[in-house]
Amino acid sequence: MPLKDYYAILKVPPGADAAVVKRAFRTLAMEYHPDKCNGNQLDEHYYREIQEAYLVLSDPQKKEEYLYQRWLEKLLGHALDHALRAEQILQLFIKADQYIAGTDHFRMDTIVLLNHLKELFSDDRMETLMVEGDVQIKTAALQMALRIAWRLDLTGVEWLYQQFGRILEEHPAEQLAWQRLLRKKQLEMKMKRLTMPLVFVLTMIICWIIFKLAK
Repeated sequence: MPLKDYYAILKVPPGADAAVVKRAFRTLAMEYHPDKCNGNQLDEHYYREIQEAYLVLSDPQKKEEYLYQRWLEKLLGHALDHALRAEQILQLFIKADQYIAGTDHFRMDTIVLLNHLKELFSDDRMETLMVEGDVQIKTAALQMALRIAWRLDLTGVEWLYQQFGRILEEHPAEQLAWQRLLRKKQLEMKMKRLTMPLVFVLTMIICWIIFKLAK
């Protein structure tokens, strides 16, 4: 999954020193502490992100490893994960949907596609979407993921279905559409498994007929 931008989470500039990081953490921790959020799941989720960011940036060894990972990600041309809110995550899904829709289905490597989707639909993003997203955002995400799932084989569809499992529980209509797709992919897999034996049998029959006619 994309590397989180811990500096952005703590709302400090990249490379901020330990004192700045500590002040930012204390300020945000006081604001978003579970004792003050009155059961607000969004604030509780952000508080966990704040804690994670501070634990890394306040530990010299962890910070050194993290800074190396940041440098490596930039060297490879990868963007850090700035999608901290449900609306931002949805925009990533929209871009992926548009890109995949414009790609030749027959030339697409489904294994490579699934690996990209595992980064796109990471556990952290799904948790944020579940906690923060409203009904409209979740429905849009489910519909886009369903369109993408049509490009995958059964293994990919099953994985994506599992990733959206908690959200699908809140959307019965969307869940029915996903279940129909699963049944279709399962049928395709059964037909595919039957194809090779049938081809072999037909080949043997044709060879036998040719052999008989050649006599």
